[in-house]
Amino acid sequence: MIVPTLPNAILLLLLGGVFIHFMYAGGRTFYFKNADNEPGAWMAQFSFLVTGTIATWWLGILKPISVANQVPAALVLVSSVALYEWARHTISWRRFGLALSDHVPEALCDEGPYRYIRHPIYLSYVLAFLAVVIALPHWITALCLLLNLALSVGAARNDEQVIAGSPLAADYAVYRNRAGMFLPKIRDSRRT
Repeated sequence: MIVPTLPNAILLLLLGGVFIHFMYAGGRTFYFKNADNEPGAWMAQFSFLVTGTIATWWLGILKPISVANQVPAALVLVSSVALYEWARHTISWRRFGLALSDHVPEALCDEGPYRYIRHPIYLSYVLAFLAVVIALPHWITALCLLLNLALSVGAARNDEQVIAGSPLAADYAVYRNRAGMFLPKIRDSRRT
């Protein structure tokens, strides 16, 4: 076991702790009937606790974070949390459902980060896992990133299929043409 320096220990604590924050803040933000019967709740708990917090802290205890990796990892982590909180506060009263549920929100949201991208919450999760890879480049962290990228893309596609089969389908189709899935759409300024 390596005794980490204070900056290393603080960054490691934050890298693993952000996933606990996602889990608890999400529980206060998203609408669900019964968390025990929600596949999205189980997926999030496994993802955040096992591939996020436990894997990060376990690997971080075994391997120090190099000084060259600390700043970029911290910047990506701050970006992840800022995006998450911006998106979470934008939807906090809109009754958005958990991932992989059949819940349809009462109305579309195209405010805050949702003006630019359709799934900022999932993007914030991926950015947090990317921050871990930057801090602790290892095949385990890369595997966790890829696994959670696949989970986020799958959950986003499921959310979109649910909305496409709802009364919001026509409005959502227009919104999809305007906002990117995970990255903002580049608009051609020559178009009118």
